[in-house]
Amino acid sequence: MTTPPNNAGSSLPRVATLAGGQLPIAAPTLAAACLQFDSPEVASLPIEALRVSTQGCLLPEGACLLQGQPRSFEAPRNAPRVARPTQKLRTCTRIRPPRDVVKLTDRLQYLLQPPLESLLSAKNLRFPFKPFPYQLDGVAFLYPRRHAVLADEMGLGKTMQTITAIRLLAHSAQVRRALLVCPKPLLSNWRREFALWAPELAVVTLEGGSQQREWAWQNSSAVVTMTNYETMVRDAHLLEGLGEYDLVVIDEAQRVKNRNSAASDAVRRVTRRMSWALTGTPIENSLEDLIGIFEFVSPGKVQSGQSAIAVRGSTSDCMLRRTKEQVLTDLPPKTIRDEQIDLSPDQWASYARAEEEGVLELEGLGVDIRVQHVFELVLRLKQVCNFDPRTGSSSKLERLLAELEECAASGRKAIVFSQWVDTIEKLSANLAQFNPVEYHGRVPHKRRDAVIERFRNDPQCSVILMSYGAGS
Repeated sequence: MTTPPNNAGSSLPRVATLAGGQLPIAAPTLAAACLQFDSPEVASLPIEALRVSTQGCLLPEGACLLQGQPRSFEAPRNAPRVARPTQKLRTCTRIRPPRDVVKLTDRLQYLLQPPLESLLSAKNLRFPFKPFPYQLDGVAFLYPRRHAVLADEMGLGKTMQTITAIRLLAHSAQVRRALLVCPKPLLSNWRREFALWAPELAVVTLEGGSQQREWAWQNSSAVVTMTNYETMVRDAHLLEGLGEYDLVVIDEAQRVKNRNSAASDAVRRVTRRMSWALTGTPIENSLEDLIGIFEFVSPGKVQSGQSAIAVRGSTSDCMLRRTKEQVLTDLPPKTIRDEQIDLSPDQWASYARAEEEGVLELEGLGVDIRVQHVFELVLRLKQVCNFDPRTGSSSKLERLLAELEECAASGRKAIVFSQWVDTIEKLSANLAQFNPVEYHGRVPHKRRDAVIERFRNDPQCSVILMSYGAGS
């Protein structure tokens, strides 16, 4: 290092210089010294043109939109962009927690659950028919609730919704032991629907003598045990010792609207964790009917003397009711067509004669005439409109034959109702080419299930003839 001489009178500081490539060193003796390189070298980095590259990835759609779609989300490289189709996407059916779930962890468990469609797909639960959207809403309503009343109008599928909810709970190990109580005539229908919508679930029906029923109560290992209200009343002394059921469902729950009835007392005796009630008529006469139902579902939820507004507020979270008008957009269209059919000459003659004789009979009654006498005449005239009592001719039968020929030729099936069993038997004899089956009060109960199964599954059976009473 060299230090140049200090020029007198100069205000410039002394400068210490370092040979090129040497590290600078401290010069404590040089006050305010500046270091300079002998031969400074400057290195510069050239700036090239900035190149910007983009990389994209294809994200999968939500699970609820993937029903029936391939599992792979990979798209071919250099694939042209295409506009998304404008078709309406399938909506998700969310399972929302009930209001009585207050713990944050429990509410998060429900809020973080995937949509109902994804749960069904993940558990590989298949359906024989595609449910309507409102039916999936009903399943999503029942699934998380310990206390629930499904009060849909008759014909909207409460049975299917309940079975699907039980099926989901069974597959998620939340229900291992369920009891279903219904009127005796509906037991066969429930068995049939379980076989259709949840064939993998073990279902047993409590029947037989008292000893046989007692053994079944205590030893049944089926997921679902079914019985009727009459059996519940007869076996009431056994119910309290059966242990806890995960779920108890009562169908036609208006049967327990009277809180003092034996049926109401019997179903309330059963120890249970969850209580569901199904009814198409939650209020038949007054709000007291609903109170009786809630005495089973959630005792104390509804109190006597409450106003209708108060009852609606206290039950809004645990009761679901839809009418056909409300879900009409989800239902297939129904066509109602009234047909005018002229009577045959024989029928006209018999009709006129029956009318004349009937009027004379009514006039002969004088002051003793009653409304029922008029109804009896009307019924006789209606029967003449079906079949002529003398010759057996029928304009209705001729028209029905033409309609059924077209129906059977297209592979469809028909249901024919009649008020009278005698008329059904006459129709059956004249419709032999369609292999009809009969369903009415003269058909033994043990044979009725077989009749329904044949109509559903036999392609050669195109017609079922039903009476109003049995068909309802």
